Amino acid sequence: MHINVFTQCSPSPQFKGFWRHQADRTATGYRSLTYWVSLARKLELACVDALFFADVHGVYDVYEGSWAPAVRHAVQIPSIDPVLVIPAAAAVTEHLGFAVTYSTTYHPPYECARLFSSLDHLTGGRIAWNIVTSYLSSATLNGLGEYLDHDDRYDRADEYLQVVRALWEDSWDDDAVVRDPDSGTFTDPDRVREIGHKGRWFEVRGPHQCEPSPQRTPVLYQAGASARGLTFAAQHAEVVFLTLPDPAGGAPQVAALRRRAAELGRDPRSIKILQGSMVMVGETRQEARRRAEEYVKLWDGEGQLAKWCGWMDFDLAAFPGETPVSEIASKGSHSFVGFLKRLGPEREWTVDDVRYLVSTARRPRRNSPVTLFGTVEEVADRMEEWQSVAGVDGFNLIPCPTTQGIDDICDLLIPELQRRGLFRTAYDPAQVTLRQRYTSS
Repeated sequence: MHINVFTQCSPSPQFKGFWRHQADRTATGYRSLTYWVSLARKLELACVDALFFADVHGVYDVYEGSWAPAVRHAVQIPSIDPVLVIPAAAAVTEHLGFAVTYSTTYHPPYECARLFSSLDHLTGGRIAWNIVTSYLSSATLNGLGEYLDHDDRYDRADEYLQVVRALWEDSWDDDAVVRDPDSGTFTDPDRVREIGHKGRWFEVRGPHQCEPSPQRTPVLYQAGASARGLTFAAQHAEVVFLTLPDPAGGAPQVAALRRRAAELGRDPRSIKILQGSMVMVGETRQEARRRAEEYVKLWDGEGQLAKWCGWMDFDLAAFPGETPVSEIASKGSHSFVGFLKRLGPEREWTVDDVRYLVSTARRPRRNSPVTLFGTVEEVADRMEEWQSVAGVDGFNLIPCPTTQGIDDICDLLIPELQRRGLFRTAYDPAQVTLRQRYTSS
């Protein structure tokens, strides 16, 4: 089983309002290297595969036509750049991997190639790139680049991958760096090449600016949920994050992704599929119930609305409640519409339905379709079910509340998985790079 732990470099990752939890260290810790170094050490002691940093470009300003709700409720603002955290966290760990989100829409591919080669060198081959195409139109208003329609973003991303792969894999020979003091040659220029890329979106001559890193190409993560996004994942990704509705309902989607990868000439088992799940565990039923009560109490409905309206790219406050969501044109993320279809395939979702769904706290329950909630034993049982029924390879765990949730994953849940023989008790020393860890199991 593979386990990543999800976070963001912001006060309230994923669940808005939970920075108010009495045990929270994230609200101020997110901007402190001491916090991240301590977290990395804890995750490594638990033998976690990777710490996964989500990120966005721009601010959530769709709800009520304003960024004020997002600012008020810390909806991924304030935030800092997670890339800068990784070398410090890598310096105090030996095995923990690091995955970071980086946009193909708002960064040049040459810059991307250099950044991830640098991170791969500095982590000793423990870096992964979560490929995103970016959906917030506010990024354009801040000068980051032209806002593109959904499928155009993926067309650009396909070419982007051609460019960065050529820079990583084709520009330098393994033995290009000779370090010959007698001839005064550090790198043999005959073993370094331009890539000469000319396409619709990019023109990149090369050569790459970095010598080959331990992995050359970082481990490629992707989480697209639309048909176009899943095709992109089947073509490029090594690790795919899905938010499946339940084990039985998710099995066909897992099979479809692997089948599409095979159609594209890839080994379908080479893709590791991780279910994205909120996790909330307690040592006892009573403790789990107490956590559920805290969850309802801390839930920030307006903050959640600000986030989801940004994801959907339409303002729920701007339409009559009876308006069908399917009639609202949007160029933004297709993930949420797909989520609604999976949640209620026969249902005609209205604006009021979605407003209630997003803003209203519901007590987590055992055997919830998506949430891993309950005692340690119950959550471990559910994870086993996900693996056996849906065929997933592991989990991208979203701790709730953040600080307490991370402690519970490391101190309660993982030891139970280890007792069952489902998760490693030590890192394999033969698996030096993050890619080796994924490809060896």
